[in-house]
Amino acid sequence: MIRTYIFSILVVTAGCTDLKPLEARVEDLQQQVTKLQADIAKSASNAAAANKTTAASASAASSDAKQALSIAESNTAAIDKVNAKIDQMFRKRPAE
Repeated sequence: MIRTYIFSILVVTAGCTDLKPLEARVEDLQQQVTKLQADIAKSASNAAAANKTTAASASAASSDAKQALSIAESNTAAIDKVNAKIDQMFRKRPAE
């Protein structure tokens, strides 16, 4: 029984010497996780800024499109009026 106990202590003690490389790996992994968290936060910030810029550009493009449509409708109305005047002029021929 004492032999088993001493053997167990030796195995645990021997196992403890192997923990240093594992501790170093855990520390390295913790550093990698911390770096990845910072990278993710930076990427999220960049994505939010890009989204804001895209939304502003889309809003400006929409405004420009509405203005162009308004001008086109105004021009179409003016052309229709001119065409109506031309048609009226050709219908009214001076009496001879």
